[in-house]
Amino acid sequence: MAMARVEHFGELLEPILGEIFYNQYDQIPTMIDSLFSKKTTDKPYEDDLSIGAMGLFRKFQGTVDYDRPYVQYKKTYEFPEYADGFKIERKLFDDDMHNIINQRPADLAEAAARRREMDAAMVFNYADADTGTDAEGNTVETIGADGKRLCASDHPTKSPDGPVSRSNAGTLSLNHANLQTTKNLMRGFKDDRGNKISVVPDTLIVGVELEEMGWELIQSAKKINTAENNPNIHEGRYRLIVWDYLADDNRWFLADSRYMQRYLKWFDRVPLEFAMAEEFDELVAKYRAYMRYECGWSDWFWVYGQFPA
Repeated sequence: MAMARVEHFGELLEPILGEIFYNQYDQIPTMIDSLFSKKTTDKPYEDDLSIGAMGLFRKFQGTVDYDRPYVQYKKTYEFPEYADGFKIERKLFDDDMHNIINQRPADLAEAAARRREMDAAMVFNYADADTGTDAEGNTVETIGADGKRLCASDHPTKSPDGPVSRSNAGTLSLNHANLQTTKNLMRGFKDDRGNKISVVPDTLIVGVELEEMGWELIQSAKKINTAENNPNIHEGRYRLIVWDYLADDNRWFLADSRYMQRYLKWFDRVPLEFAMAEEFDELVAKYRAYMRYECGWSDWFWVYGQFPA
């Protein structure tokens, strides 16, 4: 047993450190599950081709009139690799420095979860921009398959009889009247052929600074900050999502969760994994985490973004 302990200390630690790693990761709060449609895939990439809406449902005149939806835009999801790790020196193991050793997999799990959350939040942090900056400082393109930002005033369509452009972006601050205005704008969304979309806004997404305002708007029985104290139309109508990773304290989003789960997507190509290798001559055991994923949006009409100056 002593020889096994000396020659394979990394293997002896692996089950313990792996358990710490996964336990810590599972306990970290995430908004990805609440916002994104999550899927796993075994493909090198995923294509999502949006198809236009059906037209008017026609009266039967003796034979079925078959409609032809128009092909719209193709979104391709690719899966970059993410990896990080730590080393355990032999002397730490021999000296029974388990408080230090056990902290390293917990910190690695935190780092992995934080990176995923930061990448997911880019969808909202750069919803009004053509490019963004990722967690490592790299400039990345953030426009969608239709060549526009997620929240834009000029979303196009390829349907010949559709509207010239459609908007889901504004500059209103969050208050009672502007929440109602935004809801009405979403309920007026048109599909690629100019027909109404059955959008039902039910989710309010804000950062930390707007948490109190958001909570008051959707929980108060009466209008807030008004002398008349009239009934509050927003009471109980929305789910509030407060996301620490929203970088701008003023921006807020109203979403239809049904369409959001259809068009806001997260693909796990390789779910987060934990592995180990031992370097005999260096007297260290190496532990690493690895994952491949991609997230983004395939269509825009699930959300309306407000970006006050």
